[in-house]
Amino acid sequence: DAGNPEDREDYLNSIHQSATHLLELINDILDLSRIEAGRMEIDRVACSPHTIIAAVLSLLRVRAEEKGIHLVCQWPDGVPDTILTDPLRLKQLLMNLVGNAVKFTHRGEVRLVCRLDRSLHPPQLAFDVVDSGIGIPADKLESIFDAFVQADSSVTREFGGTGLGLAISRRIAQALGGRITVQ
Repeated sequence: DAGNPEDREDYLNSIHQSATHLLELINDILDLSRIEAGRMEIDRVACSPHTIIAAVLSLLRVRAEEKGIHLVCQWPDGVPDTILTDPLRLKQLLMNLVGNAVKFTHRGEVRLVCRLDRSLHPPQLAFDVVDSGIGIPADKLESIFDAFVQADSSVTREFGGTGLGLAISRRIAQALGGRITVQ
């Protein structure tokens, strides 16, 4: 007896969640392995930052709305219509950063600020991800970029994750000629 239909649906949902988590873990490990082996290919092409950001926000908006939080984007100054970067890697980087902010925010908002940093030569596109989430203890701020590390083991139990997203994100940012900082 396979049980009633509700039990079967619960079992299938559990199997699906486990399979999705395993796939994320395998993909993250493969990405990290390629990066550390120097085999991550960066394909710089002219692309629209507006299109990349719209795709990221579109994918994450449903999750934010399910949690009852606002997901907003701000463009405080002139952002070029096209930039020279790897659009797939930039999208992966923003998915990791904004996705983490959504994951760790229970109420309020997650804000993605896209701006042109003219203090650098040549000017670079800068992204600020600002959230009203649970925060990170000051003594853990740098270690969150280490592979397989999360700020607190209770975070893993409550929120899940592999502890690889920020390590991969930092390396992608560096490969694209940028950097990631946290406050």
